[in-house]
Amino acid sequence: MSLKAYILINTNIGKTDEVIESLSKMPEVKHLDVIMGPYDIIAQIETQDHESLAETVMTKLQKIEAIRHTMTCPVVKSGTI
Repeated sequence: MSLKAYILINTNIGKTDEVIESLSKMPEVKHLDVIMGPYDIIAQIETQDHESLAETVMTKLQKIEAIRHTMTCPVVKSGTI
């Protein structure tokens, strides 16, 4: 069973397209939306478990220089509630 999470991403000014390009190359990233507000991108990712989620965020996403801040929101219940 996979773990789905949403990552809220704040980028450096003018670097959103650069971050989108980097994220789109990661197999864990299933969907990307550019948004307005305090964050610039929402990335939907899927990993095997919490450990691989943490590894993906800390070793892949946070190494992208144009990313200033991330907030990870693991999904705890999915579908119609």
